[in-house]
Amino acid sequence: MESTERAEALARIDRLEEEIAQALREKDLAADGDERSDGHHHPAEAASDAEAREKQLREVLRLRDQLERLGRARLAIDAGTYGICADCGEPIPEGRLRALPDAERCVACQSKVPRRR
Repeated sequence: MESTERAEALARIDRLEEEIAQALREKDLAADGDERSDGHHHPAEAASDAEAREKQLREVLRLRDQLERLGRARLAIDAGTYGICADCGEPIPEGRLRALPDAERCVACQSKVPRRR
């Protein structure tokens, strides 16, 4: 990987990490001032609140997972293995890496990985 490509990849990772950090600050569950613990609202509201909190928690977990992948991408850049598919060892296309700097697999290999729900 050329130094220019390396710098561009690191810049994309930096931008994504900052965007994710900002999103996590906005979704901080502990700082949520709308917590209703008085028990005086309707059970349907409580169910809706619980569903919204679960959705928010899933999003926070997804963002943290992406941060971990970005960290692995940064390590791969340092190790000289960035852009190499973790499964087949073939190069990951530049377009995929531009769109998903944390991609660890080529499209063909990624399509074989079971999706988590």
